[in-house]
Amino acid sequence: MSNYSVINFYENVVFSKEKVMINKILETEHSKEIRICLSKDQLMKEHTAPAPIIVMVLAGVIKFSINSSEYLLNKGDIINLNAKISHSLFALEDSIIRLSLVKPIL
Repeated sequence: MSNYSVINFYENVVFSKEKVMINKILETEHSKEIRICLSKDQLMKEHTAPAPIIVMVLAGVIKFSINSSEYLLNKGDIINLNAKISHSLFALEDSIIRLSLVKPIL
């Protein structure tokens, strides 16, 4: 087994008006990299993550809501959250998001 992986994050990007497209791109012992594709005007409903997360907008513009606060995130913007913080995402245009989930070290 190799000690590394080379993956193109943009390979096989798909947008769907019917549902948010979520794909696990890479998973290691300590982290998980997920690609989220939101079509314009699509909502990813309020939810929580089981571990700390880092969210980066790779393309597009989203409204990121945490409780009653809203943040406009453009291409290149990053936001981080601790575990179990309620949040939602709304795409103002077709958007590609990188979600990095940090797994707890046991």
